[in-house]
Amino acid sequence: MSTTAVTRRLTEWFDDLNLSIQPVDSPPAGATIYRLVDLFTTIGGSWDVSGDRYAIPQWAKETYANPAMMMELQKTNHLYAAVFDANGALLGQQVIRFTNRYDPSFVDRRLTQAGAGWATYTLFPSSIYRPQAGEQGPWCWAPEGSADVLCGGGLPEDGQTISIFAVWRQTTVDTEEPPAPEPPTPEPPAPEPPGPPTPPFERRLGRWVGPMNLTIKSIAERPDHPTPGPDGLVYLIKDVFTTRDSSWEPSDVYGSIDQWAREAYLKPVGDPEYFDDAGADHHLFSLVLDLHGNKIKNQELLYWSDGFDKLGDPAYDGYARGPGDHRYPVTKERSGWGNIAMFGSSYVPERGEQGPWCWTPRGLPAEVMCGGGMPANKHISIFVVWQAVRIEQPPVEPGPQPPSPGDYNIFLPFVSGGAQSSPGPQAAAAPSADATPAEPSSAVAELIRAAAWSRVGVELRPGSALADYARRMGLGMPVTAEFIVAGHRAQGFIGGVVFASLNTPRRIGHLTW
Repeated sequence: MSTTAVTRRLTEWFDDLNLSIQPVDSPPAGATIYRLVDLFTTIGGSWDVSGDRYAIPQWAKETYANPAMMMELQKTNHLYAAVFDANGALLGQQVIRFTNRYDPSFVDRRLTQAGAGWATYTLFPSSIYRPQAGEQGPWCWAPEGSADVLCGGGLPEDGQTISIFAVWRQTTVDTEEPPAPEPPTPEPPAPEPPGPPTPPFERRLGRWVGPMNLTIKSIAERPDHPTPGPDGLVYLIKDVFTTRDSSWEPSDVYGSIDQWAREAYLKPVGDPEYFDDAGADHHLFSLVLDLHGNKIKNQELLYWSDGFDKLGDPAYDGYARGPGDHRYPVTKERSGWGNIAMFGSSYVPERGEQGPWCWTPRGLPAEVMCGGGMPANKHISIFVVWQAVRIEQPPVEPGPQPPSPGDYNIFLPFVSGGAQSSPGPQAAAAPSADATPAEPSSAVAELIRAAAWSRVGVELRPGSALADYARRMGLGMPVTAEFIVAGHRAQGFIGGVVFASLNTPRRIGHLTW
């Protein structure tokens, strides 16, 4: 189906309160539906943007602080609901259904006020719950009819006098969505192929991955030494991108989303895999794809902030917990994305600092994303996509030593982007058309290059403009890690010291030792 596009804004305390949204089911063409567009909270009835826990955010105050309505909007321990029409006008006399999930027979219908436009419901002490223990508040509410339902309303046990404001927008389903095609029947593998067919693998890094000092740790670097299973699959990081202040509109604002990422991952309202959490603004997201590019649902995820090396400590138990009864966060059944919220994760990339968070799919031989955080406390979310890739173990030749653990080749039939390695002299001299020179795909070349850097004790930062410049200028191998000095980012190579101003990072040069 297609509907009027809406942008959802959620309070940063959405996950802390264990709130959840049940999207509207597929209604027929022409039906009126109500999409939840804004959700925020106040404490003590205050509309001051204090930054305190559960306090109102600036965007909500600017949007809804109507002086003529403020007495109505300053109640404590209340649930609020408002409905806009498609043109942004508040609708009065709209029926709002309040239900209690502990008593399915209970339904209380309230009308939005003709003047103020809000319906309210009082929260009594029976609504107290413990969100930090995974509990969810008892109340659900939504406009009557086909609507997104907000669940988990209640009074958190920490004693805050909280009120929760939810706003829906009325829209119309324009067309029927065609039924989803049946998944193709898997083709039996051909006998002894050079490698099973896989979709093209292309690693795409958003424009802010480098400036934010995000790094990708290879499977070979992992201290827990995972190995491919019988299926011969490993999971490589395919895409990394960011959003700023929950916006999916590409711009030049620090941390904003790239156009390619919006086109690839922002699902329209009504899509069977609608990304309902896309507007979270200080979160770490994970999506895991199988060999054919399908989303792996309910995949457990590891998030931790005590250092990459903790991955090799079997006694470590500091991984982030999942919602409800889940020990770990999981990818969702509908959208396929999993996430956690970041708190206390501010850092300054310009000082060479890196965010504290690492994350990876649990139980899979997968690369690890490290450096997640909030640069200078900016509200940035980081999205990481892993994709399964089949590896091809090298044949065992008589005589040479067997390969060391973690060494393998990745079979990638096609990789777009990036320059390929030049063939060596011996390969270039081979006259036979059948004896083509060995030219690894760009993804394999990057893995080889990163492994080589790690063996000289230097980490290759993904997307490093300094390393790319040194490669193009023929400056040889790195001899230092990147460092910040005198307002410049710099790195030493055998043939010179490459540098770029922090203010103009795209203007790169080098000087002699």
